[in-house]
Amino acid sequence: MSVHIQTLLMVLVVVGMVVSVSVGAIANRQQRDGTLYWALGLATNAMSYLVLSQFDTLGQTVAIFGAAFLRACAWAAFAEGLYAFYSRPAPRVWIWAPVVLVFLSLAILVDHLALRVISNSLIVIAQIFLVFSIIWRMGRDSPGRGKYFLLTGLVMALSLSLLRSAVAIGGDPTAMVSPSPTSLIQIISALVVLATMVLLSIGFVLMSKDRADNLNRQLAICDELTGLANRRRMNEVLSSEWVRGRRSGQALALLMIDIDHFKHYNDQYGHQAGDECLRQVAQVIAGRAARAGDLAARYGGEEFLLILPDTDESDAKYLAESLCASVRALDLVHPHSPGSMVTVSVGVAVSRDDLYRDAESLLRAADEALYRAKHGGRNQVQVALAALAGGEVAPRAAAKLVQLTWRRAYESGNAVIDAQHQTLFSDANKLLNALFGGPSGPELDKLVQAFVADIAHHFQTEEAIITRAAYPGAAEHAERHRALLVEAEALLVRFRAGTVTIGELFQYLVHEVVARHILIADRDFFPSLNSD
Repeated sequence: MSVHIQTLLMVLVVVGMVVSVSVGAIANRQQRDGTLYWALGLATNAMSYLVLSQFDTLGQTVAIFGAAFLRACAWAAFAEGLYAFYSRPAPRVWIWAPVVLVFLSLAILVDHLALRVISNSLIVIAQIFLVFSIIWRMGRDSPGRGKYFLLTGLVMALSLSLLRSAVAIGGDPTAMVSPSPTSLIQIISALVVLATMVLLSIGFVLMSKDRADNLNRQLAICDELTGLANRRRMNEVLSSEWVRGRRSGQALALLMIDIDHFKHYNDQYGHQAGDECLRQVAQVIAGRAARAGDLAARYGGEEFLLILPDTDESDAKYLAESLCASVRALDLVHPHSPGSMVTVSVGVAVSRDDLYRDAESLLRAADEALYRAKHGGRNQVQVALAALAGGEVAPRAAAKLVQLTWRRAYESGNAVIDAQHQTLFSDANKLLNALFGGPSGPELDKLVQAFVADIAHHFQTEEAIITRAAYPGAAEHAERHRALLVEAEALLVRFRAGTVTIGELFQYLVHEVVARHILIADRDFFPSLNSD
């Protein structure tokens, strides 16, 4: 049975053009992933067989010259496509030099058919090796199995070129170019070329699809602007690390980070500058997630979160302070921020010894610490005072609770107010010790009464001082005092009736009186005292 070579060549042309159009149709011009180059290479390769099919019309020399030249251009386009796919700069001298060599070899060896076939085959082999080397060196950046289809197609094309060289050396070179129905080598060549085109088309399309799928998966868990993990990914990791930490007994640290006065930065420099500021700060934060289990995430807006498994308080605080220093070192000018540079405030919370009931409680503690850092002057680190989980302290937290410590940064500048604040800190610590394993019964009742009495006395004294200092918000501040006293007296009644929980007392002592009022709300009148 004979095969009509002309028909087979036209089949190659039709198939080649169909796959070329198909590949080109899925090309994404915005991504510039090399698909258009690949489609052009397939089309050019198909055109080479169209030229070769016109052997009788164009003549042997012109047909062979045109087919070889177009085939070399096709392989150069494949190489360009791969470099574009991998986002690497293309060495165009090496890519297109074989095309020039084909032209020169055909011109020089015009009267030597065997040498022309051999030289063209060797040039194609060199081009195939170039494409092969690109995939081999960069293939690890290609997810999925598409590259294996490409490699199979390359091996088939390489085998065909070696076969053509061998036949030209040891046999009749006219069998390589003749469209005779009895030319077995031409039939084999056509079938191999057909399979190669299909494999190269499928392989590159699969590579593009797999990379697009991988990109979509990344976008599903990453913040597009900063490249950090998004809120969804953060919640997943926080939940899994919480479970792992509880099972292993290891500490879990959270750093809640906020860019100071970021809205003012956006208003003054514009949203593009604001986005660039977010990216630069995000890079600094990402640099602190150095270990495999660490995660840097964008919590929302200008807030970020660092999840640090197996990290204790001292390490977490040191890392937070170094983070603040690194952000300042960016030297991003910001007139509204401390030091006229972009800075961050950081809240630190560490879960250890069952101090927190669940991951949400740990996250709230970090947020509360950040709140104190922002209202305490910004550009600083604050560590969470302790844990609350749904109104109850975790069962084994008693002996591990960190005592409230008075610092000079809390001073108002008024000796009377500062002395009374320190007294309230001392009262709170005594009461906390009593709540968690200390005296009970009458002794505890006395401590609660003393604390409420000292709060009432302090509020009365403070109101007189800030009124005398002409603080504009004195009346509003007095209203806050009354609300806290009403809550204190109600808790005292419930405490004596035995209906108040330890968590509720803890919430009032640490969060309402100390964290929210003494360390935050009272700071509003400090300038009035200092200007008095």
